[in-house]
Amino acid sequence: MNAEIIALIVFAAVFAISAIRNVHMGALALVAAFVVGVGVVGESLDDVLADFPVDALLILLGITYLFGVARETGTIDWLVDRSVRLVGPRVALLPWAMWLIGTGVACLGTSHAAFAVVPIAMSLATTHRISPTLMGIAMSSAIVGGALAPTSINGITVATIAEDANLPYSAALMFGLSVGVNALVVLVAFLMFGGPELIRRSRRDAAALEASATAARTTPAPPITRLQVTVLGTLVLLIAGFVVLTVLDVDVNLGVVALTLAVALSILVPDVGRRAISKVDWGTILLLGGILTYVGVLTRLGAIDQLGELARSVNVPLIAAIVICVIAAVVSAFASTIGILGALIPLAVPLLVPGGGLEVTGFIYALAISASLVDCAPYSTTGATIIASAPEDRRPVLTKHLTAWGFAMMIIGPAVTILTMVVPALVFAG
Repeated sequence: MNAEIIALIVFAAVFAISAIRNVHMGALALVAAFVVGVGVVGESLDDVLADFPVDALLILLGITYLFGVARETGTIDWLVDRSVRLVGPRVALLPWAMWLIGTGVACLGTSHAAFAVVPIAMSLATTHRISPTLMGIAMSSAIVGGALAPTSINGITVATIAEDANLPYSAALMFGLSVGVNALVVLVAFLMFGGPELIRRSRRDAAALEASATAARTTPAPPITRLQVTVLGTLVLLIAGFVVLTVLDVDVNLGVVALTLAVALSILVPDVGRRAISKVDWGTILLLGGILTYVGVLTRLGAIDQLGELARSVNVPLIAAIVICVIAAVVSAFASTIGILGALIPLAVPLLVPGGGLEVTGFIYALAISASLVDCAPYSTTGATIIASAPEDRRPVLTKHLTAWGFAMMIIGPAVTILTMVVPALVFAG
């Protein structure tokens, strides 16, 4: 049995043992990476740790630390109080409003900028008794939907690869399809995770809530403090500064920016800083670090490339397209979406050139969207940030829900995108 097969079997065993024995999956995956990388493959410890996702973990650390400060200073409570006054009886619209805001921010250079919106959205979900799963999926859909905008890094990357391969491609169509599919995803989540109840609650309590809102408008709101104004300023600076640096082509990690602001606030108010560090979700950081380190071992072994080559070798172009989209979805759930797109789109080029069988279809759009829909899974930076931003007592259930949703998207995403973007073109061409 070759090393690639052993590594894939061990990867599956990590999930099984974690579920059966309730062992932390991140710690188990990290140990498995050491055992397989050093013991089976013969790599050095430095090689195994080469793919330890420092950038992703910095994002989690910086965002949760900064928003821990925002919570400890009452800034999040102030924002929530304002939302209560603005929303009134229209609580059912809140997940959609946060989805729109997140999508807009994700279009601004990099989708990572929208991570700053996630803690606010999850706090609003708790206050308004909205399912954290619904809000989490809405925020994930916002981030991945905006990520394929022509102004965002992922969208620019896909466009560049397509242009280099001389493939017909429309950045505007890519963005429109991405937002449309993700809007459908949010709608399904809305129907499955309490949306109808939110509508019924709004209708049932409209009169009472309106009276309460009227009273609230006549009651002076708690005044915002100077410290809260300062914290709000840092949240605005986080997004604006990151977008500006990205536009100026400065290589900067969102987590570093957030961590710098959090430390500055901690120096200003040390007691708040000490309490805020407890808000960092170290368990999720370990989960992401362990899984992505093991995926790095698989990548260096060539297991991922072999899967792509196997898919491309399928003789029926439509079947090959389905297999490539599924592989893109599965691998993207545990690795960088932009990296997977960069690896698999070139593999798909033979299917798209004249005579390849899919040259008149929207396969490149289907592939990009299939790879992004799974990012709600806890093993991606997006999913991990959502879980880390939820109340501690809701994280275990949220993790289970997002894991199940992410695995479902590995199959449903490719099926829907192939059926809507590839099959109609084939039928029309035939």
